[in-house]
Amino acid sequence: MMESNAPTNGAPPDVADPMLGRVLNERFRILETLGAGGMGRVYKAVQSPLDRLVALKVLNPQYGEGKDPGFQKRFFLEASVTAKLRHPNTVTVIDYGKTDDGIYYIAMEYLEGLTLGQLLTQVGPLPWPRALNITQQIARSLREAHKVGLIHRDLKPANVMVLNQETDHDVVKVLDFGLVKSFIGDAAPIPQDTSITQAGIILGSPQYMAPEQARNVADPRSDVYSLGVVLYQMLMGRPPFLAAQSIDVIVKHINELPPAFGALYPGHGIPGEVEALVMKCLAKSPPDRYQSMDEVMEAMRRTLSTVGVSGAFSGARFAGISGVGGVGGSGPISGPHGSGPHGAAGSGPATMALDISVEEAPEKGGRKPLGLILGGGALLAGLGAALVVALRPAAPTGSPPTLTPPPASRAAPEAAPREAAVAARPPDESVAEASDEELALAPLRRRTVEPVRFLVVSEPMGARVTYQGKDLGETPLNLEVAPAEGGVAEAVLFFTLDGYQRARGVAKGAGPEERFTQKLLPKKKASTRPAKAPDSSPYKDDPY
Repeated sequence: MMESNAPTNGAPPDVADPMLGRVLNERFRILETLGAGGMGRVYKAVQSPLDRLVALKVLNPQYGEGKDPGFQKRFFLEASVTAKLRHPNTVTVIDYGKTDDGIYYIAMEYLEGLTLGQLLTQVGPLPWPRALNITQQIARSLREAHKVGLIHRDLKPANVMVLNQETDHDVVKVLDFGLVKSFIGDAAPIPQDTSITQAGIILGSPQYMAPEQARNVADPRSDVYSLGVVLYQMLMGRPPFLAAQSIDVIVKHINELPPAFGALYPGHGIPGEVEALVMKCLAKSPPDRYQSMDEVMEAMRRTLSTVGVSGAFSGARFAGISGVGGVGGSGPISGPHGSGPHGAAGSGPATMALDISVEEAPEKGGRKPLGLILGGGALLAGLGAALVVALRPAAPTGSPPTLTPPPASRAAPEAAPREAAVAARPPDESVAEASDEELALAPLRRRTVEPVRFLVVSEPMGARVTYQGKDLGETPLNLEVAPAEGGVAEAVLFFTLDGYQRARGVAKGAGPEERFTQKLLPKKKASTRPAKAPDSSPYKDDPY
C-alpha cells in the first residue's frame, strides 16, 4: 500500500520520531505524539477520507511476528474482541491493522477532557451524588464488557475519562482495555501468555487491585472491587490503602478492612447507605461482594431511593471540571492520591485514548510512583502499553497526605448555624439574671447529644441484622444509637444468614464512628447415619 512520509503542517518539528507525518495504510495521517510507553506510542492522527481526528496507538516493531511467531494472530484476535465493545461509556475502537512493513496499529476515538485522577487532583473529593453518577456510568461500561466475556483488571481513575462537553452533567468514558482477559471460554478464546506471571509480576495497579488479583486470579467481581476503590477515592479523596511500597499496599488489600469514612473525616455528611454500598464492593472475598455490575447498579438505585434523591442521581456537576464554582472546588490535594501514575497534576485539558501510561519522573521531594512499569503479557501483546505492576519497592512517600474534606451534597439543605438560631430567639430573662456559674453551664444544657454511628459488618457479608425487633437489612450497614449516661452507646444485634448459625452480638462504643464485626459460624451438618428402626417384635432375646 502507498504511504507518504512527507511531514504535515500539524506535526511538531520532532525529526527524532519517523512516524510523525506518516500515513498508515492510506487512511491515518499522524500529526503529533500524545503519549508514549514501553510497548508503543499514541498519536493524534486524522482519518481519511472522513477528515476526523483519532487517537492512533502504534506498537513498537520489536513486538511484531518476527520476534513472536504467534503475535500477529494474537494481536488481531485481541483487537477484534475489544472492538466488540460498543457502549457509549466505553472508548470506541474504530479500526486496527498492519502496514506492509510490519507496523501494528489501533485507531480509537479521540477524546478531550480530564482523567478522573486529574479531576480529583483539581477539585478534591466529589459530592456523593456526583460520585455515584460517575460510578453508574463506569458500571454500565463494565457490564457490557462482562457480558461479552471480558474483565478489565486495571480499573483506576487514570483509566476513566471525564469529557469536556457542554452539558450540566458528567459524561464518562472507560479507557484502556489493554489488560482485559477472557473469562468465558467460548465468548472470546484469547490465548493467555503466562510468561509474565512466571516472572513474579502481577497485572493491575496495587491501589485498585482486588485481593485475588495478587494470585493472578480475576473474574467480574474483581472489577466490582476495583470500582469500589475508585468510588471510595471519589468520596474520600484517597484510595482506602496507602503505603510506601507496592507489596505493602497489596498486603493491606488482602488483610485489612478499609478505613471507615468517619475515621478519615468525622462529620463527612455522606449517608450511611452510600458507605455501606462502598464497603460491600470492597469485601475481601468475592462471594461477599455484589456479584455483577447489574447488582451494583441496583444497589445504587436502592440507595438513592432510600436517601431521597430522584432521577439518575441528576448527575449534576457539583464541582465543574475546571474546579470553579462547585461545592467541592477546594483546590488541589497533595499526597499519593493526588499525583503520580493514576492522576497527573495540571490544569490544562488532556487528550486521551486507550491509555498508554509511562513511568513518571520523581516528583519534588523524591517521591516515585508505586513501582509501576510497562510490560507485555496477556492482552498487553495485542493492545499494549498497559500498566504492569512489579512487586518491587518504591521510594518512601515522605510526609502523610494532606486531605481535603469531602463536600456535602447540594441535595441536603444546609443547617443554619446554631449561633444564628440562638440569636434569633427572644432574650431569656431568667438566663440574663442567672449567676455566672449558671451562665457558663447554659450552653452545655442546650447542647444535643450526638448519636454514635456504627458500621456493622459480618463475616461473611450479607447477613440480615435485627435490632430491637426491627429488620435493619443486610450487612454492611450503618446504625445510629443514642449514647447512654457516660457517653457509651450499646446495641444488641442479631444476625441471620442461610447456612450459618444465628448469632447475637453487642456493638458498644463512644463514637462518633465505630465499627462492629460479627463472625458467623457455619451450621453443623446433620448426621447422615440412618436412624435405627424401632423393634416391633413382641419377643426379646433371653439373656440366659
